[in-house]
Amino acid sequence: MTPKPPVLPERPKDRFEVYRLFDGISSDGKEGIDLGRTRTPLVKSFLVEHVSSTRGRQTRTPQEIWTRLGGSPHPIDPDFFSIQGTVRDESGDIRQTTVGYLERYDERFFAYYTTEVSQNAKKRVIKWIQKSPDLDSCWFNSDLLQVLWNQDVSKRGDQRFGKLTFKHESIFEMPENAEDSEEETDDDARLEDSDFEEQAGPERRKARFDMSDRIGRIKQSLGKLQNEYSPLCALYSLRFPSRLGRGSHDLYQHGQLTNRSESFEDHRGTAFYLHQVYKKILESTESKAWSDSETSLNASTRPHKGVPLIVRFAEPLSEATFKQWISRAFHKKNVFRLWGEPIWMGPTKVHVYGADRHLWQPLNLEITGEGMVAILPKGTCGNTFHRLVTNIQRYVCPKVDAWVGSTPLTDLMAQATRVEG
Repeated sequence: MTPKPPVLPERPKDRFEVYRLFDGISSDGKEGIDLGRTRTPLVKSFLVEHVSSTRGRQTRTPQEIWTRLGGSPHPIDPDFFSIQGTVRDESGDIRQTTVGYLERYDERFFAYYTTEVSQNAKKRVIKWIQKSPDLDSCWFNSDLLQVLWNQDVSKRGDQRFGKLTFKHESIFEMPENAEDSEEETDDDARLEDSDFEEQAGPERRKARFDMSDRIGRIKQSLGKLQNEYSPLCALYSLRFPSRLGRGSHDLYQHGQLTNRSESFEDHRGTAFYLHQVYKKILESTESKAWSDSETSLNASTRPHKGVPLIVRFAEPLSEATFKQWISRAFHKKNVFRLWGEPIWMGPTKVHVYGADRHLWQPLNLEITGEGMVAILPKGTCGNTFHRLVTNIQRYVCPKVDAWVGSTPLTDLMAQATRVEG
């Protein structure tokens, strides 16, 4: 039986009333986890990215953004808002109610707190982002999660329990004997819902592996396993043991943080810490990309100012898989959030002169069966880099090497997180 979310106050007197409510829910949730049965869904945070005015872009307030999205934001204080949404009650009727609260950490980053069931909460946030070019998830790609494991979680005590979840789903992979006229499927729904349910269709590589053990034991075996089986490079979620007490926090690639601790204060502190890490990584990525912008030539020999994001696949794609990926990667609601019309240059090579649906920034892509080169103009949001790499590893090739210009992306991430450590 699915736990029923608690009723959230629509007009709390201040944010601390919300904090106290979430603190009580967190305590009950941890007790339920220990007993093996939770009575209410756990508290979750979703880290959401906007834009920075330091680069001359127009920023919007949470009220402006969520009013356009139909969220009827009510200010509790200048940086904390209740958010309305539609839910279906036990009788099947749809009603409007408070679904969560939004906190503005700074002009560029927000956190959305909710107790909705994870599947519903994630779908709600995805719809907000799809409807608003102002917003994007904070994308913790597999390499970034690996860096956070190496430089943070693995050092929180060998006797503490940790958990790493690896997930790779080759939704574009086609069996060698597949017919060209395959059965039509709703791929946009599959991309959004694949976390929650199995999808019918041809057999493909689909790997999910949970490694839950004491941190010291995980450290001893992780590297060897990843060398033997490439899907174990597709790190999807990472558990952070609490620094203040019992329990932990699960961070997912799309910026969701689920509270498994007994304290909302600890959860909010972890969310804020991860926001600071991600902010520093974005700034580092953008600084490197924009300072290294260099002149390259596009197909029409006109100079195009930009720095390349280079992604190389460890395993080349088959012609059938490549064709399937390209034919579906630019749908209106695609997980890559790209727009463009591919120009076929060969069986496994295309050029795309398109745009990123986040802020509608132009980008030029050359995609082959062995990798991708994306020419990103000066001023491109760093989220574009990290979203592309995240979803390539999740859905196309689990093990990749990526560079921003001549600098490995992992080096930029390690430098940024080392400052935080």
